[in-house]
Amino acid sequence: MKLNRDFLTSGSGQVLLVGAVLLLGVLAVRWQNQSRPAPALPVVKPAPSPVLPKILTRGGVKFIAPPAPASGVPAPVATIAPANAITPDAVSALPLTLVISARPTLPEPTPPSAPYGRLIPCETVVALESNRLETPVIGLVTEDVWHDGRLVVPAGAEVHGRAALDRTRERLAAQGEWRIVWRTPDRDNGTELTVQGLALDREWDADTRQWGEHDGSAGLRGQVVKSDQDRELKLFAATFLATATAALQETRPTAGLLGESSVPTTTARNAVLAGTGAVLREQAQAIRESIARDGFYLRVPAGKPFYLYLTQTLDRSQARRSPALAHTAAPSRP
Repeated sequence: MKLNRDFLTSGSGQVLLVGAVLLLGVLAVRWQNQSRPAPALPVVKPAPSPVLPKILTRGGVKFIAPPAPASGVPAPVATIAPANAITPDAVSALPLTLVISARPTLPEPTPPSAPYGRLIPCETVVALESNRLETPVIGLVTEDVWHDGRLVVPAGAEVHGRAALDRTRERLAAQGEWRIVWRTPDRDNGTELTVQGLALDREWDADTRQWGEHDGSAGLRGQVVKSDQDRELKLFAATFLATATAALQETRPTAGLLGESSVPTTTARNAVLAGTGAVLREQAQAIRESIARDGFYLRVPAGKPFYLYLTQTLDRSQARRSPALAHTAAPSRP
C-alpha cells in the first residue's frame, strides 16, 4: 500500500493528520495518569464544638401531706426502738453559766494645757476710756493657740478683764484676773477658765510686714484726750493772784530772837487781801487736783490688737461649764 503524498498535502489529509496527532496525545496523557498513584487527601481536623449554656433542671417529688386520720381509727402501734437508741429523757441538760462582765472603760484623754508665759493674740471688742474704768476689757482671740500639737485656746474665744489708768505712761493697764470663755459650735461652748495675766500692746504693720517699736510693751496704747483746755490757765491765774494778795498786805518791822522780821498789820485792807488770798489758794488746789484727775483721759478704740500674756500655766482641766448652757453655735460678738 503506497502512501499518497498528494492526499496528505490536501486539506482533508491535513485535517485527518491533525486529528490523529490529537488522538495520540490524549491517549498518552490518559495512560500516564493511570500509571501514577493518586495523591493522599489531607486529613481534616474536626472543628471543636461550641460551648453552649447548659440548662439544669431539678426534678423532685411534690410533697403531699398525709390525710388526717379519720375518727375511730386506732392509734398507730408504737414501734420498738433499738437497744442503742437514745431517748429524749436520757439526754441530760448541759450546764450553762452566765458571767456578767463590766464593759472596759477607756481612759479619758487628758485636757490640753500650755506652759507659763503664753501670748494669746486678741483684739478689743468695745472702746475703752480711762475716765470710765467700770467699762470691762472685752476681747476676742484672733488666732488659735497650740501646744504640743493640741489646740489649747481656739480662735473666737472671749477674754474678759478689768483696766486701770497708768498716768505715768498714759496707757490703760489691764492685769490680774482674766476669764476665757469658749464660743465654739461644739460641746466646749460656754466653758469658762480663769487665768492670771496682763495685756501687752501689739503693733503690727501689715503694709511693711514688720513689728512696731512698741510691740510687746505693757498696757494698751490709745489716744490722749484732754477734757478742758483752759484748766492749766485757770491754775496759773489762781496761783498768781494768791501770791500777789500776800505781797500787797501792809507790814511793820518787828524785832525778835532771830532778828528783825515783817508782820502784817491789823487793818481792813490786810484782812480783805488775806481772805482773798486764802480763797485763791483753795481754788488753785482744786484746779490742780481736777487736772490730775480729769485733765486728760485715754481712749482705746474697738478693734485694738493686743496680747494676753499669761502669768500662770494654762490648764484646761480647771475649766468649768454650766450644765444649763446649750450646745449651740456662738455668735461672733458677745
